[in-house]
Amino acid sequence: MFKSTGEVQACCETYSDKFLPSESIKATANNPIMRQLRLDLLEPNVVPSMCYKCSNREKFQNTSVRISSLGFDKYWTEQRAREATNPDGSMDNFILENLDIRWSNLCNYKCRFCSLQSSHSWLKDHKLQGKQVAEHFDPKTGIAEYDMDWKDLKTHLPHVRFIKLAGGEPTIMPGTYQLLEELIRVKNKSEISLITNATTVKYGQKDLLELLKNFGGIVRIQMSMEGMGDVHEWSRSGKEDWHEIAENIDKFYEYGQANNWRINFHSGISWMNMYHLADFILAYPHIPFVFNLVTNPAEMSIENFYRYELEKCSEYYQSIITQQQDHKVLKHLNVVKYAIDVAIQETKEDIDLDKFRRTQGLLDRSRNQSFAKAFPEWKRYA
Repeated sequence: MFKSTGEVQACCETYSDKFLPSESIKATANNPIMRQLRLDLLEPNVVPSMCYKCSNREKFQNTSVRISSLGFDKYWTEQRAREATNPDGSMDNFILENLDIRWSNLCNYKCRFCSLQSSHSWLKDHKLQGKQVAEHFDPKTGIAEYDMDWKDLKTHLPHVRFIKLAGGEPTIMPGTYQLLEELIRVKNKSEISLITNATTVKYGQKDLLELLKNFGGIVRIQMSMEGMGDVHEWSRSGKEDWHEIAENIDKFYEYGQANNWRINFHSGISWMNMYHLADFILAYPHIPFVFNLVTNPAEMSIENFYRYELEKCSEYYQSIITQQQDHKVLKHLNVVKYAIDVAIQETKEDIDLDKFRRTQGLLDRSRNQSFAKAFPEWKRYA
């Protein structure tokens, strides 16, 4: 995974093991961190230390990026992986097959659980909290960009089979369209996974949805949002835009239906939105959901929340579940309830509410928003 800050990770979840790229993609793939990861993965009883986020998520959701990745490529059996891996964990004939790139932190949103690292729109609030702006961010705009060697990347593009575009917001990044057009030029119909905030379907003269129609493989569009209306605007956008987002959800869905794309919501489970996720699921029974547990900031996590509040919410979900018959709706409701039920058993009830109030109160004043208005059920914690 190539990050806008100029660093590289093994995957989107291994935040604690970033490293700087080498002179080429092949050399980067043979970084000591990557070599050790390959050796660890070849040991059946070893869970690499960098995989802790997936290990934790599996307790709450029975799924993770790690689990979903196991079925990604049938070619890479254990035998082939061992044959291709040297004793030191390096690979002699590395070819990039899985490309996950964040061209920049350019983003038109400033999600509450995000930061300057993934959204340049956070610059003002980043400074407002007294935080220093690291050198890889432009001090005036907050933008950081990955300086990709296009000549080197182009040698790999005919072989790439899976591409993940995220951000920032990839639909407003020039690199996204440059990459898609180059793939079309070399007739590579890779599997495309786009994680978007659903604000943008056209970028200047570029029509994102029409470009994606050129890919004959799987096109997967994940729309990131934590709820509807005020919940969405407080949690994600920092602006009054739910009406436009609701229209774009319909556009993505219509194109998905017409072109056999996979369309889903990508939603975080936190204590703030756990009730609202039920309303969200019921409002869009025709669109699948993928859930992630919000673990950072820690004061937003259900893992740290009060047990009696979690128990009340679990009962709320049970009352809704008993009234449902749609198996897709039931599946998503049960996923959220299961995460809450695990949190009931796991929580140490050590949420730092003082920190939550300080941080979100400051952001509310900066953005002219109100936590209590978006989440009236939690007004007592505002």
